Amino acid sequence: MKRLLMIAVTLLLAPALFADELAAGAKAPGFSLTNVVDGKPVIFTPGDGKTTVVVFTCNQCPYARAFEKRIVDLGAEFTKRGIHFYAIDSNDDVAFPEETAAEMKSRAEAKHYPYPYLKDADSKIARAYGARVTPHVFVIDGTGTIRYRGYVDDSAKPEQRTHSGLKDALDQLTTGREINQPETKAFGCTIKYKRG
Repeated sequence: MKRLLMIAVTLLLAPALFADELAAGAKAPGFSLTNVVDGKPVIFTPGDGKTTVVVFTCNQCPYARAFEKRIVDLGAEFTKRGIHFYAIDSNDDVAFPEETAAEMKSRAEAKHYPYPYLKDADSKIARAYGARVTPHVFVIDGTGTIRYRGYVDDSAKPEQRTHSGLKDALDQLTTGREINQPETKAFGCTIKYKRG
């Protein structure tokens, strides 16, 4: 009975706890976060003329780990083409010690992240984007408009994927074409938002 009551309360509170996921065409929120690798602040100002990829990810999620190499490879490929990549960990690092800045730094260095790994300590940025899972991807054009949001690929197993959402969106955007599938359904582990 107690368990059912907790589930009911959680369902009732869910709309207040989770923001709506921003859709393609919405304006992206800016942010100022710290890169855990070098300790330097990173400021993202939407509309600065640069195309930017924001990936909500984390250390512990098996889906985030399954997509990690693909995200690293895309980051390495597209940063050479002038696109900025930011990986953001919004998980509560008190409840989940694997998500501390020190653990993030260790992972980013071990996996050779070619982009900053940013700690969203109060989960404020994840809430602003409506990010719900890891990984959850947003591609923002130079005007600050979200042009793609959703998954990296449609399968965590590379050999089973039929659609490369992020790569297709970036290829289309960088060659001046319309993104033919601007929204996909991100899937993975739920983001463990910081409470309070």
